[in-house]
Amino acid sequence: VMFTKDPAGDVNNLHINASYGLGEAVVSGIVSPDEYIADREGNIVKKYLGSKEVEIIYSEEKESSSETVLKSSGGTIKVNVDEQRRKSFVLNDGMIKALVLEGLRIENHYGKPMDIEWAIREGKIYILQARCITTLSKETKTFTDADFANYPKVKPAKGSMRENVLFNLEKTPTPYYPLDHDFGGFIGMQKQVLFEKIGILFGDSMYPIDDDGVSMQSSNKVKITKNVFQIPKYLKMLKDSSENIKSADKSLKECNELFEKEKKEKNESVEKIGQSLKRMHDLIGKTAYDRFLYALFPNFLVSGKVTKILKKTDPDLNSYDILEGLEYVTADINREMAALSEMIRKDPDKYDYVMKHDYAEIIGEYPDLKDAFKTFMDKYGSKSDFNCYCFISKTWREDPDRFINTLRPMLKSEENKVPNLKEGLQKYKEIMDKAKNVVPKKKYEHFEENVNALRHYHYVREASQYLWESEFEFCRKLLKDLSEKMNVEYGDLLYLFENELYEVCKNGELGNYTEKVERRKNKRAFAEAYWNKCMEDALVTEDG
Repeated sequence: VMFTKDPAGDVNNLHINASYGLGEAVVSGIVSPDEYIADREGNIVKKYLGSKEVEIIYSEEKESSSETVLKSSGGTIKVNVDEQRRKSFVLNDGMIKALVLEGLRIENHYGKPMDIEWAIREGKIYILQARCITTLSKETKTFTDADFANYPKVKPAKGSMRENVLFNLEKTPTPYYPLDHDFGGFIGMQKQVLFEKIGILFGDSMYPIDDDGVSMQSSNKVKITKNVFQIPKYLKMLKDSSENIKSADKSLKECNELFEKEKKEKNESVEKIGQSLKRMHDLIGKTAYDRFLYALFPNFLVSGKVTKILKKTDPDLNSYDILEGLEYVTADINREMAALSEMIRKDPDKYDYVMKHDYAEIIGEYPDLKDAFKTFMDKYGSKSDFNCYCFISKTWREDPDRFINTLRPMLKSEENKVPNLKEGLQKYKEIMDKAKNVVPKKKYEHFEENVNALRHYHYVREASQYLWESEFEFCRKLLKDLSEKMNVEYGDLLYLFENELYEVCKNGELGNYTEKVERRKNKRAFAEAYWNKCMEDALVTEDG
């Protein structure tokens, strides 16, 4: 990953994270990658050696020092990185300079700071995805430590806390606006609510610290309360896969029904729009809370058990491998995009046109693609780039060029690396057959139950995430309707906290909040600079 305006330091530097193998390990937070901060000439300002314990590779590739080659086709596997490579930096000075030049070329092309996903294979740089960092402040003022003197300081994060900061930085590269904190940040809060019930206090990872909307990310250690005595009760509940799956399915059904009902409401007045936003806020909370309670937390417990058995079958297998051939929204999207890519590649002229033109031009030139894209968008158009933001994010439906930019790397691939459903099911069957030959019959039956639970938990995990992305999209529509009815800029409403927004909707005007909105707008540049300062302090290395 490369940011052409370093979100963890000043805007003159580029921030690069790198690890071995496929980029999934970095963007999903599986590994702690190397970190590099370079100036705009490509010189390294500072670097931090990540642990890089594992790498994800294609299953066809050589994967260990024994030069063993897997015979299965398609898919990926996670393998351990040997000690010598773990203790070595992934990138050398020449690679850093080349990446910086490529990053600045892309930034100059778009005229905006960019968040770039890249890969290097056999010395050649490949750009996989590039998206604008549209939320960076346009303010050019430079803030000093004196400006932050009256605000809390963040201590350097180490170990798992450092990895958590890095993970959050990739998901939320800019601080929340007040309204985004109360809606988008409400997702993460549900996890904290659950941990609090078992006596573990993490605190809000990104939270407002004053009435001007200035927020910070905490890297403080966890605190333990007397509620830890509730852990055995919750562990017993989390281990009951049968009940968890029933509850997860019931919740998912209820949330979808409530969402469909909400979309049918006729919000003809400002007050009714406010009431709808309040119901959506509560629905977002329920979607996330039940997701953590009935799917993610139980998934964590079952995953370890499944991996333990899989390792006996094959040391290089893990719980991700038994998700092959599973129908869930992310896999379905990848498979359908692969099918679209294959169809487009059959016509060289069509391929060239898609690679060079925007969405509107493409569907205007090719009616068959217009129909195919519409079918795809009707099913998956609510997918978004930054799904942790409610109001400043955009879906593929809202900005179809984002979909085209995601499709192009798949189009450029000479080989389709996405196995179809039949191929995935075959690979899943092969893994289970292997386990059956190794694991005793009674243990295998329990193992199979855990595998089925794990697969279902993953389905719920992905379905609930896509649901909240859809809920966010609808919230944006409501806010746009509100801004039009009130004749107020959409962006101005982002400076209201949730309860303030409801009061404004009830009164039908900004009223007394006009001054607050202006004050918070004027302080946004400071808020971003302070948040960047918190990031920089949290990620500071031993050598400074």
